[in-house]
Amino acid sequence: MEPITLEAEGLLLNRWQPSHLADLAKTYADKDIERFLVMPLPWAQKSRERHLDVMRRMWSTGNPQWAVTDHTGRFMGSVGLRTSGPKIYTITYLTAPWARNTGVAQRAVRAASAFAFDSLDAKRISWDAICGNHFSRLVAQRVGYSIEGWSRNAVFQRGVMRDVWFGGLVPGDIRSADQPPPGFARLKAQAQYFSRAQEELDTETPGLRLVPLSEEHLDDVTVTCQDEQSQKWTTVPANYTRTHSRTFLTAVSKVWERGETAVYALADAHGRYQGTIDLRLGGFHRSEGSVGYMSAPWARERGWMTAALRRICRLGFDDLRLEKINWSALANNEASLRVARKAGFTVEGTLRGHQDTPEGPREDMVIASLLPDQLN
Repeated sequence: MEPITLEAEGLLLNRWQPSHLADLAKTYADKDIERFLVMPLPWAQKSRERHLDVMRRMWSTGNPQWAVTDHTGRFMGSVGLRTSGPKIYTITYLTAPWARNTGVAQRAVRAASAFAFDSLDAKRISWDAICGNHFSRLVAQRVGYSIEGWSRNAVFQRGVMRDVWFGGLVPGDIRSADQPPPGFARLKAQAQYFSRAQEELDTETPGLRLVPLSEEHLDDVTVTCQDEQSQKWTTVPANYTRTHSRTFLTAVSKVWERGETAVYALADAHGRYQGTIDLRLGGFHRSEGSVGYMSAPWARERGWMTAALRRICRLGFDDLRLEKINWSALANNEASLRVARKAGFTVEGTLRGHQDTPEGPREDMVIASLLPDQLN
């Protein structure tokens, strides 16, 4: 296959030239990009010298690779297609740091995907990205790719196994520039939030903050989960140990990385753990969330969990653009229900026999919800 230049809504997808290499090296050196590249870094001089030859050979074997430029010739990124099976291609793309937030990747991916369907008779284009690369995922969604799941320990990145999102595009799926997917503004807000390092949140209660769960909290988490009331009303494992807490901390970092759940520890003015609260995303087009919380024995009956719940719900509505937040608890958990009601939740009903228990019959669950204008 001979190299072909494509127009891409004000961009050009060009054959690679020597003039592109210096800007490609700067792009590979960017810290935000380095986080999600699998290739060895820094980019060695030997690899740089071979790059143009590799790109030529890719074209000759039916794997188109383009440098993306504006109409002045300025390097803006790259996009490529690689065969991964009969009529199946995998797309890769990269945006130069100076071209971020200009729609470069979206326009280039749309043009390359259309080329695969129209000129290569592709029946599927696969996409993947290391979990946490929210902006690559957002580009894929904007063009029409469906996110189909994630795989654990799917790639080896410079000494570390990383989880990977994967998805795909089939003929007829491409979305035009004026056809964003449903809820795209919300998806963008959520991508921006989970792309940042998790920050502390102030609450309306002096001295009470919501902070990222960390190693220093694990002893208190263990004691809290061993507590009789925690064992009675939550699903924490019986015979809870510090090993369980460490496993939980690892899981917390994974669900943050995937943009699924924000977990916070309640901390007093001295930084001591006072409980845990989380907001899990879900629902149609990620428009809903659900909350869960657990107070440390020494922090109960102080109103702190109510303040924490109000704060995390405000985060859900303001930062994550949720339209509804759900709550549930075992039917007799009056303490948890009081907290939810004080924050403005409305009880919707009871799910009979909804919750499994380690021993004995299934238990009923009370469900409630909160809308943005009902937050107290």
